[in-house]
Amino acid sequence: MPNSVLYPIHLCQPDARKSCGACCGLFNYQDHSRVSLQSLLKKRTEFFHQFGTEDRMEEYRKNSNSIVAGPKLFEKIYNCEFLGFLDKEQRRVGCLLHPGRNEGEDLRNHSFYGADLCAGHLCPSYTYLTVFEQKAVATVLDDWYLYGLVITDIDLVKEFFRHAQTRLGDSIRPAGLERESVKKSLRDFFALKETWPFLSNDNRLGKYYISLSEYQIARIEYEKKWKIKPSRFDKILVSLSSDFLSIEDVQKAENVIEEKIVAFLDAYQGN
Repeated sequence: MPNSVLYPIHLCQPDARKSCGACCGLFNYQDHSRVSLQSLLKKRTEFFHQFGTEDRMEEYRKNSNSIVAGPKLFEKIYNCEFLGFLDKEQRRVGCLLHPGRNEGEDLRNHSFYGADLCAGHLCPSYTYLTVFEQKAVATVLDDWYLYGLVITDIDLVKEFFRHAQTRLGDSIRPAGLERESVKKSLRDFFALKETWPFLSNDNRLGKYYISLSEYQIARIEYEKKWKIKPSRFDKILVSLSSDFLSIEDVQKAENVIEEKIVAFLDAYQGN
């Protein structure tokens, strides 16, 4: 559990309605669609209910490793086989070995990283997202899949609020996120992570892709392809794994982002 003074929001398990398993390799598959990951987590959880005891852990590992979501995105990232659903409603993903779900017994030393490393790891979002930005994501999203994609996408979150606050000429107030219309408008923007019509066919996760076995950050070649300046929404477009065939596609994408920002500000200002 992170220090509650330094990190007041537990991003991994913020509440009983959703959680994030990205650091355990949840999205590290070429097919990281909701359907694929839902099926993987469901089967792992079922196997753990059958074999998840101290003396049958190797049986669980063998059966669990027989189910995969296809090829990995990044070979150097470990996909933990002990990531599953923590509740019967399948709303929260997390460690099946954690003492919180094993009557206080910590079984995490059976995992690849071990109990100490798992317990002490904090993703970059704890550091690079402000408490307000963290709270905004945790407040409006109650869905393990979308929450995990968004809370780990630092550029997407920060750029949205940067654009919104620049136009507003003021900081977004936390109290302003309490109205349902504001939550919905922000949720609609974050949902682009799952519904983006200009999604690249390359093996991407947000702005990252693999080349020569190394992480690379994707770029949109505006000048090279269309002799135009980079989009004002470039960081958002890259975070959405965008791939454009024409300048018209770029303009359509910009219009979608513009509409989401305007809708959020209208709702926030009560228009």
